[in-house]
Amino acid sequence: MKIMEEFIFHQNFNYKHFTSTILSGNLKDKITRDNFLISQGLRPSDLVLANQVHSANIKIVGNIDSGNFIDNCDGLITNDKSIMLGVFTADCMPLLITNGTIKAAIHAGWKGIYLGIVENTIEVFKNKFSVHVKDIEVYIGPHIRSCCYEVGKNFEDLFNLKLQDNKLDLSRIVFNKLKNLGVVNIFDVNKCTFCQGSYFFSYRQNKTSERMLSLIV
Repeated sequence: MKIMEEFIFHQNFNYKHFTSTILSGNLKDKITRDNFLISQGLRPSDLVLANQVHSANIKIVGNIDSGNFIDNCDGLITNDKSIMLGVFTADCMPLLITNGTIKAAIHAGWKGIYLGIVENTIEVFKNKFSVHVKDIEVYIGPHIRSCCYEVGKNFEDLFNLKLQDNKLDLSRIVFNKLKNLGVVNIFDVNKCTFCQGSYFFSYRQNKTSERMLSLIV
C-alpha cells in the first residue's frame, strides 16, 4: 500500500486503480471530479458510475454507458476496456475486482454486504463471464473499520457473529466471504476513514455529503 498526495492505492493490486483522498476534494461534484481525472490523464467521458442505493444489485455496463450514472445498483461490471468504473464512499467499503479482463467497482456498506453484494459480484464473474475464481483479485479500499465502527447488538444476528466491544469489522466479514467463495488474492489498504480524517471523508464522523472516488481503469 502506498499513500500519495491525492490518492491511495495498493501496490500489489496489479491493475490501474485508486481511491481519492480528502486532498482531491469532493469527487461527487462533477466539476471537481472532471478536473481531477484530467489531472491524472484520464477522460471523464470514459467513467461509468452507480447511483448507489445500498442494494446488492450489480449491473453489466459497456461503452454505451460511458459518462453516465447507472440506476438502482451498487455494483458495476464490464469487459469493455474503453471505460472506467467508479464508486463513491465516505465510510462504506469500496471494492475493486478484476481478473485482468473483466473489472468491477462495488459500493459495499453493511446493508449491501448483508444482502449479498459480494456473492452476487463473484457470481456474475463466474456465470456471465466464465471467470475462474482463482484468477480474481480484489482491492479493499479505505472504509470505517472495527476500531471505530460501533453498532447495535442486532448486528450479531444479521452477520452471525459475536461483536467485540460492539464494534463491527466489515473488512473481516468481506474477507471471509471472498475466501469462502474461493478468492485467493485479496489486497486491503487497511485504512480507516473515521479515525484517519485528515485523509478521508467520513459520514459517521460529521454527516458530510462529500465523497471519495474509487476507480478502476
